Amino acid sequence: MKFTYITGETPLDGYTIKRGLGRGGFGEVYFAVSDVGKEVALKKVDFMDADRGDNLVLNIRHPHLVQLFDIKHDDQQSESWIIMEYMSGKSLRDVLTQQPEGLTRDEASAWFFAIASGVHRLHLNGFVHRDLKPGNIFQSEGDVKVGDYGLSKLISHSQRNNHTRAIGTCRYMAPEIGKGNYGNQIDIYALGIMLFELLTGDIPFDGESDAEILTKHLTEAPDLTKVPLEYQSAIRKALEKDAGKRYQNVVDMMLDVPEPNYELVPGFNRAQLPKEYYKGNRSTPTTSLPPGLVSPSQPESKPRVPTLEAVPVIESSPASLPETSLRNRKYEPPTVGHGKPPTWIDVAKGELAKKDKSQRLSELTSSMIRAVVGTGAATTLLFAIFIQTPEFRHKPLSSLESTQWFIWLMSVTLLSSWAVLILGKFWESSDTEDGPKRVVMFAVGAGLGTLHLTIGNFLQLDFHDLHSGISYWPWVMEHWKFAAGESPALAHYAVFTGLLFALCRWWSHVTPVRTSQYDLMGAFLFALVAWFLPVAPQPLMPGVTALTLIVIQFSAPNFTAQQRKEFEAIATGWWQNG
Repeated sequence: MKFTYITGETPLDGYTIKRGLGRGGFGEVYFAVSDVGKEVALKKVDFMDADRGDNLVLNIRHPHLVQLFDIKHDDQQSESWIIMEYMSGKSLRDVLTQQPEGLTRDEASAWFFAIASGVHRLHLNGFVHRDLKPGNIFQSEGDVKVGDYGLSKLISHSQRNNHTRAIGTCRYMAPEIGKGNYGNQIDIYALGIMLFELLTGDIPFDGESDAEILTKHLTEAPDLTKVPLEYQSAIRKALEKDAGKRYQNVVDMMLDVPEPNYELVPGFNRAQLPKEYYKGNRSTPTTSLPPGLVSPSQPESKPRVPTLEAVPVIESSPASLPETSLRNRKYEPPTVGHGKPPTWIDVAKGELAKKDKSQRLSELTSSMIRAVVGTGAATTLLFAIFIQTPEFRHKPLSSLESTQWFIWLMSVTLLSSWAVLILGKFWESSDTEDGPKRVVMFAVGAGLGTLHLTIGNFLQLDFHDLHSGISYWPWVMEHWKFAAGESPALAHYAVFTGLLFALCRWWSHVTPVRTSQYDLMGAFLFALVAWFLPVAPQPLMPGVTALTLIVIQFSAPNFTAQQRKEFEAIATGWWQNG
């Protein structure tokens, strides 16, 4: 990297350049020594940019902010220099380069709390950093400090000031920056990006060009699958596209991030957290309580009514908590209802309840796309087994007939799968009783039944011919009302599919809290119910039933075994104030 000044030069009176350190968002940075032997960092900036409230930041002192000593101009008044504390250690960018898979959870939290504490102090003094990124975060002798804030601008809390200068690094740039009107929330957005990177080694929005990256910031939701569960809620809220939906201050975000165990992060000093953090009741965990959990007694003068937002649950196992987080805290098991311990399912439902509409829609869209793939593969298999066998048909199928029946099988299976996936997504975090669900499922099933026959008639399928070739065991022939040559009516399809959807608990096979991805025994039992329903319109319906169940199991998301273990740890690790 080529710098303007070399070793030994004195562009600023009283300071000798030793070497160039790098380039920040606003200028070159040098390591220099004063005439009295003090080691400092010098940042060269344009003279026109130098006097925009920068003198005000000289009054800021904080353990997690690189100290600014002075702002000076050279003799020709052509350049301005910010004289600041020299950090001899690595930057966070250097650390992440050496650990491309991300840091441990305790390490990530330790970095985050120190950075957030420094940024909070900037905001309290009316400044926005505007260029938070790993390259501007430094560690020296156990202290983490935020640097490169010397050109932050004093902002109005009303956010009515129009900030026209394009700032920041695009990979950490909040969507509203391009509009030129922004406030503290752009730093919170950058904190969310950095916390994501600390935990995974990646950034949530990347691309081949700045334009592609900025577009993703504006349009895409972050993929948090690689992020540990206890951090997802905080990152998701910090990265909201709408600044009004983000955390409105840094402390609120800190309260939703698990504290580190500093004993497990050697080389770190304990972060000096803002007093507002402790006023936020950090002595108790802050993750939302799943529906149905009842809080143990609280040492408060007024009775508390448990709410989803107000009742806390621990984010991690007790063994991983730092000693300072345990002050005045004792262990008490949580309860569900009348003393029943919670399960991982209770905790999981709480996580599901946190999802907003956009997240649910995104997951549903993905499931519906997977259903298309799954239906195509499964239909091919079912068609080959049941349609083309001599035992099933009294005469061979022509190519046209084969195509027609294949399209019908795939269409009715896909439509049925989509219907169950949509309803399952709607119910995934609700406590709706089975009765109302069955009523809704009957209505949806009746509608699907009419579609099944309508599609068949459109494809000109010969249902009469299908039934006339049946050769099942005599003792089950009686329930096939159309075996004597009668074609099924629309009402039979509607009633059959309605009853099938109402009798079987389809929603239990698409919920993310099911214990396993696939339940082949369930598919067999569903098909058996379809077989013995007295209004079964045709012999293909049991196969369609089993096929639909397998497709929705393939398509619907499911919590992993690791996630279930984490939920279990949360359910059993309950802490309260003593």
